Amino acid sequence: MTTPANHQSIVVGINRSRASLAAARWAAAIAAHRQVPLELLAVVSTPDHRLTAATRAEADLLPRLREAAKEKVAEVADVVREDFPRSRVVEQVVEGFPPRELIAAGESAQLLVVAAGTDDRLSTVLLGSTALRVANKAGCPVAVWRGNRAHPLPDERPILVGVDGSPDGDAAIGHAFEMAALLGVAIVALHVWNDPDLLQWTPVADSWDVLAQQEEELLGERLSGWADRYPDVEVTRILQKGPTAETLLEHAADAQLVVTGSHGHNRVTGLFVGSTSQNLLHHAPCPTLICRDNG
Repeated sequence: MTTPANHQSIVVGINRSRASLAAARWAAAIAAHRQVPLELLAVVSTPDHRLTAATRAEADLLPRLREAAKEKVAEVADVVREDFPRSRVVEQVVEGFPPRELIAAGESAQLLVVAAGTDDRLSTVLLGSTALRVANKAGCPVAVWRGNRAHPLPDERPILVGVDGSPDGDAAIGHAFEMAALLGVAIVALHVWNDPDLLQWTPVADSWDVLAQQEEELLGERLSGWADRYPDVEVTRILQKGPTAETLLEHAADAQLVVTGSHGHNRVTGLFVGSTSQNLLHHAPCPTLICRDNG
């Protein structure tokens, strides 16, 4: 993993939902720890189709929507500056298709943060599909925020990272260590394994033990080197047989952040976020950081 340059910002999508404010406060805490600017970005949706009576009416509303978005961004900025008065906060409102504008902003960002859900469906709101589209397409790591809106700031709980042996999974390990060192917390490295297709052709009693040893070696190999690079980060290794998404969600109950790679192709939604990552995005009790191997 390559550590982002210090001049890059952390970008957070702002909308009219309460979750958006919590996501911004969480993102501001990360930006303060990294000593980088925080960019609050609101996107006002604009019609992309031919003009009809409806789209003309919507176009007439754009100045009012822009003003409402500016007011919301300013409101969030005030809260963030109260939390972190020494941080640099940039306020921005643009027009366009929310996922596209956020993804574009992420091209020069260390981290892109979006809220998982919304409270209403006004034009300035990032709909639930926006989080999935951004997690799918953004070139930088994407944090999809979920959790307790009243207490969104990082705390002493560990960071949970899924270890699966893939390049994206290795990128997730690197980002998890970097984040844990930044926040001064521990890591829980969880490797979930289950291979029923293989075991149906072999004696089960012997095969589980053999596979368990192989999976334990894989976990050790993927974590090797990171302890030397981050000697102050305490690591707990967990090897568990079972369904991946359900097991990660079980352990996420005690974590403040889940870090995972993005892989797989869901043909139903057309998104390239794997089924495990999608489960976390929809159901994790805390923010989920989606990482890709870009190198």
